[in-house]
Amino acid sequence: MERKEIRIEDTWDLSGLFADQAQFDTAMEQAKQLLSEITQAQGHITESRESFRQFMDKQEALQRQCENLTVYAQMRADVEPEDPQVQQNLAKSVAFVNQAAAATTFVDQEFIEHQKTVEAYLTEEDCADYRYPMEETFRTIPHRPDAPTEHLLAQMSELFQNPQKTFKAFVPEFKPVMIDGKEEFLNQAIMNQLLHNPDREIRKQAFEHFYEEYRRHQNVFCSTLTGHAQGQVLQAKLHHFSSALEASLFEDGADVPLFHQVLEMANTKYHPAFWRYNELKKKIMKLDDCTSYDLNVPLVQAVDGHYDLDQCFEILDQALAPLGEEYQALLKRARTERWIDYYPHQDKRGGAYSWGTYDSNPFVLTNFTGGYDSLSTLAHELGHSMHSFFSHRANRPLLADYRIFVAEVASTVNEVLLNQYMLQHSDDPKMKASLLYNMLEQLVGTLYRQPMFAQFEAWLHEQLEAGQALSSSDLTDYYYKLNQDYYGPAVTVHELEKYKCYSVPHFYYNFYVYKYTIGMSVALSFASRILKGETEDYLRFLTRGGSCAPIDQLVEAGADPRGEQVYDDAFRYFEETLDQFEKLMQEI
Repeated sequence: MERKEIRIEDTWDLSGLFADQAQFDTAMEQAKQLLSEITQAQGHITESRESFRQFMDKQEALQRQCENLTVYAQMRADVEPEDPQVQQNLAKSVAFVNQAAAATTFVDQEFIEHQKTVEAYLTEEDCADYRYPMEETFRTIPHRPDAPTEHLLAQMSELFQNPQKTFKAFVPEFKPVMIDGKEEFLNQAIMNQLLHNPDREIRKQAFEHFYEEYRRHQNVFCSTLTGHAQGQVLQAKLHHFSSALEASLFEDGADVPLFHQVLEMANTKYHPAFWRYNELKKKIMKLDDCTSYDLNVPLVQAVDGHYDLDQCFEILDQALAPLGEEYQALLKRARTERWIDYYPHQDKRGGAYSWGTYDSNPFVLTNFTGGYDSLSTLAHELGHSMHSFFSHRANRPLLADYRIFVAEVASTVNEVLLNQYMLQHSDDPKMKASLLYNMLEQLVGTLYRQPMFAQFEAWLHEQLEAGQALSSSDLTDYYYKLNQDYYGPAVTVHELEKYKCYSVPHFYYNFYVYKYTIGMSVALSFASRILKGETEDYLRFLTRGGSCAPIDQLVEAGADPRGEQVYDDAFRYFEETLDQFEKLMQEI
């Protein structure tokens, strides 16, 4: 299908950002003028309270205009990549943003040099909006290296990125899989698909052919992974952090005890529930010996209805009704005001996302096909969009954008509410079993799998910080033992599982994965309260944007990630879902 064949009502309307090319070009010129005025202010930013306010407002205006230009250009490119003007706009906007970033590197240093002056300005009411951003800037002072070291680190940035670039570029060539007498090409996506195949021999081939290549090239991947980690250790040391872990947590205002608490809850306190789930899998599949390539086989046949867009929005209106009438009204606006680009077509980007700017509606790109996955994806992305809408409405641009630390909360809340609604309104036991199974798999991925990854990541960095020289066998043996503990006694971990550590891209994202567990735990805690009619804290949380630290937002909303309650709620939800699923499977 080509884009021109899709009804205009089923595509997004980006004209609220720029109605035509002339408006885009005008905005680009305005942004260039703002950048010129900002760079001319160098050395004079803090001369007076008025000059400080004017500079902050201009910087905010430049950021606002840059977002409008780049978001518009990228979103157009995601649906019309063959349009030369679209590609030109994207290239121009990205180049300008890079130019602006390079030209404004002096700003933070100038604030820091005049910290006491700025702090005096911040006590005045007309500078109140700048307090949190300035506090965040000043928080970095103990971790700023001296000028020569900073200059050297800037020159070395490409070196620090090389291990990850090599990891991405070096894709092994995998031995084909024999299916019905024919050789089938194998890559990561196809391997994941084949692990769902009911034919155990096909699963075995796919798993072994895939990870055998990582075994063959283990020294290459050991080098990239340890090289990346060594770079993080060095940068942390030069920025005066006690560890790479502490450095990675710093941006979100998180600390090392929080990180280890997440691991403790998943890997120790509530781990037996996951072992029980694996025992149930083994029982349902009737396997004497359950191994690594058996665990992705669907335990229930997918019961997937077909939903058109009208039905989807009717379901979402009811499923998300506990969030209130305004939330429901915004769902209707998303449909009628064309916030969403629904259908797949030739050259359109795959997947789904929510995006937008302070000056636009939040937009959703999806590739809607009508199954339950499409409905759930719509709920998820609209969760992001509503979070953005409320945050932007409640805050000025400087304080409007929420951090990645809390970015998945609102989207996951919507998924949980949808799942609960569908369970309550289905009379089909097979449909209920399918919904419960899908939720269990999602919970395993976020509540259990990610903390196991995080534990490996923490061990790797700790070894390097202790001065240990690590061989490939050191990494793979530890990862293998970790997986044995992770899966529990019901699963015989395949010998090649140890090389999976070399295929995980998240190990190059610097202690990112634990955030998935926090996001899911907080979302489940919120959803539980929402279904009891307690929505005030959650709706207030949606308005906080970037006005204060993400952990403070969660504490204020009664979902403190530093305490145990949110994790108790989340893992008990997993246990309750498992209980329901096990009981239902006995009845089917």
